[in-house]
Amino acid sequence: MTDVLDYFRKKADGYDQVDEQVYWRLSDELLWEALRERVLPEIPRGGRLLDAGGGTGRWTRRILLERPDLSCVLYDLSPDMTRHALAKAEADGFPDRLTVLNGDLMDVAKRLDDQRFDLVISFHNVLGFVADPDEVLRQLAALMAPGAQLALVLPNRYHAAFFNVHVGALEEAETAITGSRGRFTPDMPSMHLFTPRLLEKTLLGLGLEVAVRSGFPAFIYPGYQETQIEGTSAGVSRSLSDPADYARILELERRVLGEPDLAERGNNLFFVARSGR
Repeated sequence: MTDVLDYFRKKADGYDQVDEQVYWRLSDELLWEALRERVLPEIPRGGRLLDAGGGTGRWTRRILLERPDLSCVLYDLSPDMTRHALAKAEADGFPDRLTVLNGDLMDVAKRLDDQRFDLVISFHNVLGFVADPDEVLRQLAALMAPGAQLALVLPNRYHAAFFNVHVGALEEAETAITGSRGRFTPDMPSMHLFTPRLLEKTLLGLGLEVAVRSGFPAFIYPGYQETQIEGTSAGVSRSLSDPADYARILELERRVLGEPDLAERGNNLFFVARSGR
């Protein structure tokens, strides 16, 4: 995992600048709407959140501010990332509701064995970077309380192939399709990629009910610049720089948010699964 730690050590201090990139603002608006409508209302009062691979705490912060009754364990490999999560919790006045633990997600069940959570989240490329995603999903499922939810945002194998064809990295596109691993830039570690069918099979095999099987954004994709912390690709700028166009595209995405048919098309896969009561 040294390459993963080194990768995020270099990005940690500037990581939250992605909030200033117009594409990721759109993507985050869609994810937040999906969470507020489909996930957060189901969490019992006084519930517990596990942010698996929560990094700088971007999503932990949003959820804890939205739901002052919740507490959270943020578990992440990189101390360089999680120190920012702790600073945010202190600044926002909820350090008593956030516990940060550093460690490999391959050991998460052992580290948290006596705890159960009402919501487990793991967003973006986190499960792509672990040694065995199926094993980590098994461990996360074991940490879910009865009736709990598991919300996942994962790298889509089909989008990875499309992206690499788009930027001329044909060997990476071939690897994504034939080997189910890939990367979006030469400097990032190779990671696992996911398909809707195989992910759904894994979740069902763990005894979970798949409540949402979808993907987003579906109608606009990032360019190379969106893989960096700063900057906007020309195509994204043409589509989203005008506020009126941004609003119209956002509304189009909202209309189909959560539809199962979009799973293969989304830049990211978005799944929500529930444990039995």
